[in-house]
Amino acid sequence: MAAARPAAPTSGHSPSERISSLSNLVASRSAEVAAETQARSATVQRLTETRRAEDAALARADLLAEAQLVAQRAARAARNDVGSLAAAFYRGASRPAGVASLFESRSVTEFGYRQKIVSEVGNRQTRALLRALKVQRAAERAARNAGDEHVRLHQLALSLRNEIPRRDARIGELQAGVSRARFWLSRWQSISAGVNTPIMSRSIIGPSELARWFTATHRRSARITVPIATLAQYFIEEGQAAQVRGDIAFAQSILETGAFYFPDGGQLTPTDNNFAGINACDSCATGSAFPSAQIGVRAQMQLLRVYADANLTNAQLNPPPVYAKLDSHFLKGRVTTWNGLTHTWATADRYGDRILDIYGEILGWLTDQANI
Repeated sequence: MAAARPAAPTSGHSPSERISSLSNLVASRSAEVAAETQARSATVQRLTETRRAEDAALARADLLAEAQLVAQRAARAARNDVGSLAAAFYRGASRPAGVASLFESRSVTEFGYRQKIVSEVGNRQTRALLRALKVQRAAERAARNAGDEHVRLHQLALSLRNEIPRRDARIGELQAGVSRARFWLSRWQSISAGVNTPIMSRSIIGPSELARWFTATHRRSARITVPIATLAQYFIEEGQAAQVRGDIAFAQSILETGAFYFPDGGQLTPTDNNFAGINACDSCATGSAFPSAQIGVRAQMQLLRVYADANLTNAQLNPPPVYAKLDSHFLKGRVTTWNGLTHTWATADRYGDRILDIYGEILGWLTDQANI
């Protein structure tokens, strides 16, 4: 393979820093979810208690309303008694016997005595009326207060009931935020081992993301035989078929090809469809050429697989191997991590580090663009 070229600038955030930052974000958002969930439970409990209090207030209001009616009837009766007594002194023929007896007195003393009796009766009836009116006012005030309390509790219950959907929506938003943070955290955790990340694993970054990053961050157009989106799709699909990380292999190809530009004067040209410097050794005039971009990517994925898998046989590969004697490669199973590609796949120092640096740049850019 050709010597590695300088890597593109990184995002300035190491996997460990990203993992720490996202872990803190997950923790803080999880705490918010827990707090909001607890607040919702408290709202539900308060609603239950308010509804019980509302029912009790309604029952009390009904009882006090009945008591108010009784007090009103008693006050009317007392008022009627006083009115009847007063009218008796001003009516002639219809005077009650108790009042008429005043005029049948045989002496002034007897008249005064009988008048005193009538006056005492009147005072008592007046006092009874005042008491009845006082009871009536108290009953009306209690009934009114009970009604107001019922209305207040009813409005509070409505407010609490309406609060629950709002809290549910907020919990949903917070949980979605936790999920987003965990999703990106898991992506960074997939390279937490750095250059010691295994070659054999599933891709974390999707083809559309790889293409979007490339288009947004590279001023020069790729000099390749297919659109960049198609090429990125090949890396993920062929990587999955070979059981290697096609997304990191994409970063490897960025390093090997000068970001798919294939600089003039190199051992490979854009039409070679060779994205990994296969057989482009330091002393070689040229490297391998492949009939299509997909076959070129497939050859790269299968070669990475044989480097990492000591038990690989050609029969296990589907699609079939590009190289007939792939499973007899002299480095078979000797390189299980991307760090192992240094001085094996390429002669350059820190070859594996540079691949992971570029991959970190891709993942960092995607993370920064995401709505986390």
